[in-house]
Amino acid sequence: MTKRKSPQKSRKTVVKKRKKSTKSKSAMTIVLIGLILILVIALFTGVAGWIGYEAGKEKASKSYENQVEQYKNDLEKLRKKLDNTSSFLEKKEKSEPKKVSKSLDLSEIKDYVEAAEHSKKSTTRQKKSIVKKEIKTDRPKLVIIIDDVGSRAQLKAIKSLPWKITPSIFPPTRRHPNTSKLAANLQHYMIHLPMEALNYKYEEDGTLKVQSSESQIDTKVKKLRQLFPNANYINNHTGSRFTSDIISMERFFLIAKQYGFYFVDSRTTPKTVVPMVCKSFNEPYLARDIFLDNKADIGYIKNQLRKAVKIAKKHGYAIAIGHPHSITFKALASSGNILKNVDVVYIDEIYYSLSN
Repeated sequence: MTKRKSPQKSRKTVVKKRKKSTKSKSAMTIVLIGLILILVIALFTGVAGWIGYEAGKEKASKSYENQVEQYKNDLEKLRKKLDNTSSFLEKKEKSEPKKVSKSLDLSEIKDYVEAAEHSKKSTTRQKKSIVKKEIKTDRPKLVIIIDDVGSRAQLKAIKSLPWKITPSIFPPTRRHPNTSKLAANLQHYMIHLPMEALNYKYEEDGTLKVQSSESQIDTKVKKLRQLFPNANYINNHTGSRFTSDIISMERFFLIAKQYGFYFVDSRTTPKTVVPMVCKSFNEPYLARDIFLDNKADIGYIKNQLRKAVKIAKKHGYAIAIGHPHSITFKALASSGNILKNVDVVYIDEIYYSLSN
C-alpha cells in the first residue's frame, strides 16, 4: 500500500519555495535599481561635464578675446611711439642736415691716409709727382666710379642716377657671395679687387698680398675672368702696400694682361708704382684724381665734384671715386648743375681716348 505524503510537510515545501522566489526577485530588483542609479549618475556626470566644457569654452573664449584686445592696444601704443619717433627723427634731420652717420666704411680713403702718414715718416726718396696725360675732346669727360659694390640695392641706387656711373664690384666672398650674379647683365662695370694695405684691419677674403706667388695670382685672376666674363677693368680695394711694391705689381700686370684685364689705380698711396709699370707694359695710366666722399657731407661731396670738373676741364678728363652710401647718392642726384658742362662717361671711353 502506497504511503501518502503528510499535508504538513507539503505546506512547508511550498513556503520554502515562495521564500526562495521572493529572495530572487528582491535581488533582481536591487540589481535593476543599481543599474538605473549607475545610468543616472553617468548621465548626470555627462551633463555636468558638458555644462563644465561649455562654461570653460566660454571662459577661454572671453580670455582669448581679452588677450587679443590687449595685444591690439599694445600694438596701437607701439605704433604711436614709432610715429612719434619717426616724426622726431625727421624734425631732427631737417634741423641738422649735415649731421650724418660716422660709421661709413671708406676703406680706400683710410688706406690712403695711413699710406700718406707712412710716406711722410719714410726716409725713402720720394718719387716725382705723376704728370697727368691730356686728351683732346669737344667737351671735358668725367668718369665717376662707385667702389665697394656688393649688393643689388647698391647697384639699383647707381642705376637710378641720371648719368653713366661705373660700378666697381667686389669679387665673391663670405661677406658678399653673389656679386658675380650682379654683373651678369651689365656691360660697363669694373672688378674691385682687394690688395694688401699697409695698415688696414678689415681685410677682405682673398686679398692679394706682396707674398702672393705668381701661381696664386694667376689662379685668382683666372677665377675672376670666369666669374666676370664681360669685365675689362680692375681697380684696387685698399692696396697701399701692394701697389707700392714694384715686383708685385709687375707680376700682377703681366697676368692681368694675359686674361684681358686693364688696371685702374685707385691711388691709395703716394708711393704708387703703377705709372712706372704701365709705362713698361706700354699701357695708358688710368688713376683716380678725386675721392668724392672723404667726409659724409653733401656739401663736401659736391665741392669734390667741382674739383673733379675743374680737373676734367684742364686735362680733358678726370676720374672720381665714391662709395655706395646714401649720402653720396643724394649728393650725386642733386648735382646736375655742377655736371652740366661735362660728359659723364664710362671708364671704357677714357681708356680708348688715352690709347689712341
